[in-house]
Amino acid sequence: MRTIALDSQILNTLCSCPRKVRLEFLQNWRPTEKAEALEKGDLMHRMLAHYYQGRKDGHKPYDTVNEAVEIARRASVDMDLNESTVDENIKQFKSYALWYQSDGWEPLEIERPFSKVLYEREDVEGKEGLRVLYEGVIDLITKTPHGIFVTDHKTASRRSTPSKLSNQFMGYAWATDSSNFIVNRIGFQKTLGEQERFQRVMLSYNSPIIEEWKEQAIYWTRVLVNYIDTGYFPPNFTSCDKYSGCIFQKVCEAIPEVREFKLMTNFYVGEPWSPHTRDAAKET
Repeated sequence: MRTIALDSQILNTLCSCPRKVRLEFLQNWRPTEKAEALEKGDLMHRMLAHYYQGRKDGHKPYDTVNEAVEIARRASVDMDLNESTVDENIKQFKSYALWYQSDGWEPLEIERPFSKVLYEREDVEGKEGLRVLYEGVIDLITKTPHGIFVTDHKTASRRSTPSKLSNQFMGYAWATDSSNFIVNRIGFQKTLGEQERFQRVMLSYNSPIIEEWKEQAIYWTRVLVNYIDTGYFPPNFTSCDKYSGCIFQKVCEAIPEVREFKLMTNFYVGEPWSPHTRDAAKET
């Protein structure tokens, strides 16, 4: 039986550009310089993970916050972040911890990895079976005064409304059999107060929406299998300039004979992609 594993990062990229799937997730090309926003998000996630683990274990908040800050400072040595950016990240984390110190949250699980069978077709004569695993790491599952919620931390430098139709959020809801979800937004806007920078957006999913998500995820996995078997990953040029632009845009703009050189110059082959580890492609 053939096994295919995917997560929200692969699924999002598969929907936007098959060529990027090959470059980023199958050939494992990584940019030599990571985007600052992704580095900031990773640093905040490290502090929040330690902070909520400390709360779960009953440690003193002051000690836990200081330990989290020390973890961030050590981690930042290997990141492409200047000292002022690291200091700003730490400042926002401390403000967040102070703002929510009496929120009534009881952390149940922190950085919980999962791998769940999304689809399975047994081997039959003349046709190989297929098992699809959907994987990821959930930032936090917490008991709140309003119930138990799956929670994902998001850092942001501008105001925006989280989309309920997010592959990441719907996939987490499916994986945990939970309809309750919180997007824990931590803003870096210097002109806003804590009440506007720190927002917990509650989302609720019903079973028909999650079932629809599951069916489209299975469909796109079958598409991925076809790309792999044929060896052809067509580019989608309508995605090149979306958001801050695709990291491989300059590679695709070059003639085919030069693309390998562009890759070797601006990227390196990293470890195989795993949704169970923090990486440059982590959504922030």
